[in-house]
Amino acid sequence: MKIWILDNDRNRTAHGAKRIIEEAQKRNMNLEYVAIEDIELIIDGDLEERLFIKNEKTKLPDIVIPRMDSSYQIKSIIDFLENAGVKIINSNNARLLANDKFLSLQKLALNRLPVPKTILLKGMPNIDFIEKQLNYPIILKKLDGHGGKGIIKVKDRGELEDILEMLEESLVKLNKVLLLQEYIGEKAGQDLRIFLVGGRVIASMLRKGKDGDFKANFSGGGSVSNHEVNEKEEILAIEATNLIGLDICGVDLLFDKDNGYRICEVNASPGFKGLEEATGLNIAGEILNYIENRYFIK
Repeated sequence: MKIWILDNDRNRTAHGAKRIIEEAQKRNMNLEYVAIEDIELIIDGDLEERLFIKNEKTKLPDIVIPRMDSSYQIKSIIDFLENAGVKIINSNNARLLANDKFLSLQKLALNRLPVPKTILLKGMPNIDFIEKQLNYPIILKKLDGHGGKGIIKVKDRGELEDILEMLEESLVKLNKVLLLQEYIGEKAGQDLRIFLVGGRVIASMLRKGKDGDFKANFSGGGSVSNHEVNEKEEILAIEATNLIGLDICGVDLLFDKDNGYRICEVNASPGFKGLEEATGLNIAGEILNYIENRYFIK
C-alpha cells in the first residue's frame, strides 16, 4: 500500500513530516513525502494519466496524509485524489470546515457546544454595535490563521478604530473577512491542546504563553506540560472532532469561569512537537497505528 505525506516543499524537514516518515521507515511502510509544488494536474483522459510529479506521470497512492492547511491549490489536488478513490486523512470537506474558523464555530455552537461569542467582520463595521455585543479587550483574528499568527488583542475603542482604518482596503475593496471574538480571560495566556486520532484522545498538554503573552502557542515560544484530561474535557474534544469530521485533530480549549471551557478552535493539521516533548508519547506512531488498523496494512 502506497502512502503520501502531502505538504509544501518548505515543510519537508518540519517535525510532523519527519516524525511520521521516521516511524514509517521503522515499519517498512511504503510512505513518501510529496511536495505540492511538484504536482501537475491535467483534466483529460484516464485519472492516473492526469497527475504528474516533476513532469513524470505518477501512479496514484492509496492513502494521502495532508500536513498543510486548505489553500485553493491543496483543495484542488485533494479533490482530484478523492474523486480518484484515494483515501484522504483528513477528508477535504472536514479540512475545509476546520480551516474556516467561523463556520466551524457555528457548527459547534449549533450543536450546543461552548464557544466564544464571535462576530463575522465584513466591510467597515458599526463599532457601536460591536461594543454592545463584546466587552474590551476584544480578540481580532484571521478567518484561517494558524499557529497563533494573525491574532490581535484590542484593548479599547481607539485601538479598534486605528486597526480597522488600516484594514479598510482589505475589508472593503478586497472583500476580506475577519473575526471579532470575546476575550476569555479566566486563565489568560493558557489553554489545553487535546490531540485525537480516530475519535480517541491520544494525549493532551497545557500550554502557557511566553512572558505573559495572551497566546499560548508552543510554536510562538510558549511552554508546554503534560495534562491528564478529565471526563468533561474528553467529551468536549470528542464531540467537536466528530462534528467537524476529522480523523486526526487538535482541539484547543480555553478555561472559562466555574471550571468550564470554551472551544477555541479545531485543527485539521495539528503539529505535535510540543506534545511529544511534554508527554514523551510517540504521536507519529499513534497516527500510523490508526492508518494500519483502519486500512488493514500488513
